[in-house]
Amino acid sequence: MTSLIKSIEGLVALDWQTLAVIAVLCAFAAFFIKEYLANPPMIMFVYPLLVFFSILAQYFFIAIEAYSPKKLDQWLMWTIMSAIIGTITGTGLVACVLTPRERIANRSS
Repeated sequence: MTSLIKSIEGLVALDWQTLAVIAVLCAFAAFFIKEYLANPPMIMFVYPLLVFFSILAQYFFIAIEAYSPKKLDQWLMWTIMSAIIGTITGTGLVACVLTPRERIANRSS
């Protein structure tokens, strides 16, 4: 139970600079993903997924100590990598959930 609390505490403990970089990169990705959605306003639900998975990837990199957060170039590279991984994971999850749903809707039409 305490390890779960520490993990959640670690997810929330990211500094504002990291969160800002992740939020901006995910916003750019969401802007381009919006064009491929059947219903573009659904991006309101996709964007939080992208940010969540990016924060999760960043937490994973911090947990395994993949880089030194005190070095700006390493911090930025791994933060961008987290945003890329979060975007790919979030987009993949949305695609996996919506593809069967659209197939069922097309069969009933």
